[in-house]
Amino acid sequence: MRGIRFRSLCVILLAAVMLLASGCAAAEKSILLTFTGDVTLGGKDEGRNRSTSFDSYAKEKGYDWFFANFKEMFENDDLTVINLEGVLSDRSYDERKKTHTFRGDTALAEILTRSGIDAAGLSNNHIKDYGAQGIKNTKETLDKNGIKWFQDFTYYVYEKDGVKVALFALQNTILYSKQKQLYTKIKELRENEGVSAVIACWHTGTEYKGKHNSDTEQRVKTLMDNGVDLVIINHPHVAQGMGVYNNRSVFYSLGNFVFGGNPNIRAGKNSKDPLAISLYAMVVQARLTFSNEGNYLGQQTTVYPVYSTGAKPDYQVGTQPYPENNYQPIRLTLEQAEPVYQCLVRDTAGTVPEMTENNGYAEIVFPYLPAFDGFMVPEDSESDDGMIGIPEASSPKLTREAKSNSAGI
Repeated sequence: MRGIRFRSLCVILLAAVMLLASGCAAAEKSILLTFTGDVTLGGKDEGRNRSTSFDSYAKEKGYDWFFANFKEMFENDDLTVINLEGVLSDRSYDERKKTHTFRGDTALAEILTRSGIDAAGLSNNHIKDYGAQGIKNTKETLDKNGIKWFQDFTYYVYEKDGVKVALFALQNTILYSKQKQLYTKIKELRENEGVSAVIACWHTGTEYKGKHNSDTEQRVKTLMDNGVDLVIINHPHVAQGMGVYNNRSVFYSLGNFVFGGNPNIRAGKNSKDPLAISLYAMVVQARLTFSNEGNYLGQQTTVYPVYSTGAKPDYQVGTQPYPENNYQPIRLTLEQAEPVYQCLVRDTAGTVPEMTENNGYAEIVFPYLPAFDGFMVPEDSESDDGMIGIPEASSPKLTREAKSNSAGI
């Protein structure tokens, strides 16, 4: 009997190791989501007729130009999500008195549908550039073009194979003054609406700063302690690092993507940081895995280094002038991607995997992170590939333990 038990235990442990090594924890179901940096369709009203404007490129190059290098990626995932920085409206309603106001004609929304983009977060500092009417026009335009949108407490629930994932677009006013309301809503979604995972797309940080703020880090931890499984941050306009807490990932800034607001690549005022420029950016893919019953099992993320413009792909770090913006981001070779990789490494507490090449382009594949919900993972059991531990038997009650893995946060 003892021999049978020992052999059974060996089989179970071997199966567990193989499951983790496979990178999917034997999930029966998975959802692949893609997140980009800031997207602005259009730009400043006073510059629309200039040859370097987004509008002029749209007329000359056509609507397929802007996301051409990523259309295949976007069409082959389950959900592509952008942060839409600006208003879609055919008129300048109640333009706010501020340095930068961004607007594009409603026809430009077709760019999104033709490029495989599915959803847009609207919680940012430009959605109000043209007042309440501008917000209304933007939402109506997205609805008309089949683009899902989410903003503050108006969340979006994506469903595939019976598995539901809720997406929130947050701004600082929510997390600083209405966090209890947010956490109550997340709890209700999980308990009453069958949501298996929650993603927060947060608009925060300091523009053109190469490293994330400590306050942001602490609030990310609180988000994850209250049921958020993945945090994607936009606003700094430059690429920053990532972190892992409770075996959930946060990416502190993806930088710019198709950003019509700036006809040239920019850096912050008096910036002495050659990496903190809007050329360097990232696209992040996250594969969330679930059991057949819809229980969240874990996540695996991949970073694709990009330039936010293809106007000068041979640009060297620190050289002047910065390249112009042709509003067409490009994938990068290993050599081109090195500065983007350094942006990620210097703002990440733990070890970042080495870049690898796939079909001629650089990518950074992070280890699979199994959930703590349903089983515990020993803290002191890290494998060679960065995995944390081997799962023990599932606990009868789903719990989330506040533990961090070796990647840090």
